[in-house]
Amino acid sequence: MQNNRRRLYIYDLEIGATKEGASIPMMDDLVPIFERMQRTARTFAIRANTATMLVGDINIDTDRRFITLLVRLSDKTAPNGATSDPAEGIFNVHARGPNQGADFACHVLISTAQEQAFPNVYTCVIEKVSGIASSLVQRLLSKLLNFEFNDDTSSFSYPHPAGGLTRQGLSRTDRCCPHIELRGRPSDTLITDINNGKITGISLVKAEAVAPVAGAAYLTKKESELRLQINQNNLPANLWESLLQTFQANSRDYGVAKVSYKIPNQNRSVTVEIDANTGNPLEEMYVKSFDVTNIFPFLDYSSSQIVSHFRAMMIPIFLAQRTI
Repeated sequence: MQNNRRRLYIYDLEIGATKEGASIPMMDDLVPIFERMQRTARTFAIRANTATMLVGDINIDTDRRFITLLVRLSDKTAPNGATSDPAEGIFNVHARGPNQGADFACHVLISTAQEQAFPNVYTCVIEKVSGIASSLVQRLLSKLLNFEFNDDTSSFSYPHPAGGLTRQGLSRTDRCCPHIELRGRPSDTLITDINNGKITGISLVKAEAVAPVAGAAYLTKKESELRLQINQNNLPANLWESLLQTFQANSRDYGVAKVSYKIPNQNRSVTVEIDANTGNPLEEMYVKSFDVTNIFPFLDYSSSQIVSHFRAMMIPIFLAQRTI
């Protein structure tokens, strides 16, 4: 990671609910929660309390309908930082005090306008920073919603799907805590490689109910894989689109698809896992991304506030990724 450039990955952020019939809030409904959690410095302890996450800063752009979060991680298990000047023979270790952790921060831009034809889905861009994976960003955002659900017993309530009245004559309500899911958008490289490479294997993967395997008490079922036969002489011109339609048609039973292929003009094989319903890759290697370069003043590993000049450089590219 260089101090004058950053890579940012593009995700579809979906707001979901686990209870059937639950009302799913809009992103605009969640923004005040994130703002309040930032203002009160609400923290989320992870990794057996050796690391702590929080929203360090937030900026709300109501005109262009997006927010910027500075997600921070303080990690007590990370090594001390060190600086040196070999020519001058200088070497310094920057020791941390008690209960202090190495701090990392990444910028997260989230649209508050839904994507066209995709209910509850919003464009999200996450700065790649060592120490903060996108899965941790997802965990933090979902946890903040869980905090709100437990703090305010009236939050995330909706009319009960079965209707009816309470003893007090009021309409019955139910509650369900929403959660955040992040799915990486497929990069142009993924689509090009699948269309132009040599497909060597395709399979559909289905999650199985946990059950013991006969004869081995320490083993349980996890998933089953359906391997598909490929007719190499009858492949469509746009293989990616055809595969995506097939995966989506079977996504109710098989949530994940695996595609193996040889990269064009290379003797290297790759297997990529894909969300069968959306076509989103489940591995960072093929998640759509862009680089921001020539950043000045230079960036550190962390910051106590959103870095305004870096944010300004990200915004035009971020806005171009939305279809609203």
